[in-house]
Amino acid sequence: MEKIDKGSPGPLLTGNGNLRVIVLDCDGVLFDSREANVQFYSHIMEVVGRPPVSAEQQEYIHMHPVRESLIYLTGSEGEDFARAIKYFETIDFGPFNGHLRKEPGLVSFLKNAQKHFRIALATNRTISTLQLLASYNLTKYFDLVVSASDVSKPKPAPEIMNKILDAFKVLPDHVLYIGDSKVDEEFAAATGVHFVSYKNPALMAELHITHFRQLNHLFAKCPGR
Repeated sequence: MEKIDKGSPGPLLTGNGNLRVIVLDCDGVLFDSREANVQFYSHIMEVVGRPPVSAEQQEYIHMHPVRESLIYLTGSEGEDFARAIKYFETIDFGPFNGHLRKEPGLVSFLKNAQKHFRIALATNRTISTLQLLASYNLTKYFDLVVSASDVSKPKPAPEIMNKILDAFKVLPDHVLYIGDSKVDEEFAAATGVHFVSYKNPALMAELHITHFRQLNHLFAKCPGR
């Protein structure tokens, strides 16, 4: 059995009375999606006659939305990009979702969290987001889903989080955001919410976790939502 590091108790674990909303990133937090992303973008690159995603390109496509990723992979907003984005608009995401793996302990965490907090998803995914949640039976756990399709500027710009704050009528201090990338770190800093880093010790965060069980302290003595 994997040994779970419970981390050091801090404000998020011992003084959580102000928290009202938990916001999660999608790729890298709900799912281990690196292999799915590589397969997805490599398929599009094959269609437009370009080489598959390289090891050096994987980190970028994991953190950024489709348009930015396709510009990055094709080198510009030229002819190959135009063909790639046009093909993307017709693609069936189902076969690629099969490469995703739900993170351990996710469903148990969401079941507990929804008893005490509002739950939102903040993702740089676009039109695939709702289909993905439905295919893994996760839609019922989220009160709100905001993707890059819903805003003019994706993460790390604050627009996605601002929509969540407005929808729930809360302040940044009321929100806990769980992310795994530098984009997520910058996103949390830009919006002033509490930030938990998931499986990435290199990020600046109030708490670093490797398993969702490390957040069970949030539910102790919390009133129902």
